[in-house]
Amino acid sequence: MMNQHREEDALRGRAVKSQKAIWDKTLEMRFLLQKTFSTSNKLPQEPVKARFCNHDNEVEKAYEDLFDSSKQTLGSMMELQEALLQSNHAAKDANEIPSVANGENDEWSEVQRLQTRITTFRDTEIDKWQRKIQVTTGAAALKGKLHAFNQNISDQVAGCMRDPSKIINRMYLTKSAVGV
Repeated sequence: MMNQHREEDALRGRAVKSQKAIWDKTLEMRFLLQKTFSTSNKLPQEPVKARFCNHDNEVEKAYEDLFDSSKQTLGSMMELQEALLQSNHAAKDANEIPSVANGENDEWSEVQRLQTRITTFRDTEIDKWQRKIQVTTGAAALKGKLHAFNQNISDQVAGCMRDPSKIINRMYLTKSAVGV
């Protein structure tokens, strides 16, 4: 009996250590990508971009290389998400949604397919952990006083996503903050 508990604790410990390593690497990748996204906002927009590309073949080649490397990065991230989805026993049962190729936006339809596939599992897990945290932090005592405490996290996110224009407008950088 004692050995069984010891083995279960050791297994949990290895799982937590693995999750922490994945989280650390994901956070590091997010920080590295933030620099890239901020810098990409400084690139010339159309029609100025077209004039640069038409004027110099090297600039056009650089844009093509940037586009190709962006597609490769997106592909790698999608492969990683698919691998994590397959290795997680609880998420493995997520509904398999077939790929739909529609020409120009194949990458984005793949991203949407993966996100749709994981949505139910993600929402269930996040809500489960929110309930556990509420009980331990005393937030459950505030029930009825604040609307945010009465709603699941997934419901709050869904509420924000009902009107994505607000979120999109908040994501844009002001012209004064970005030097093009």
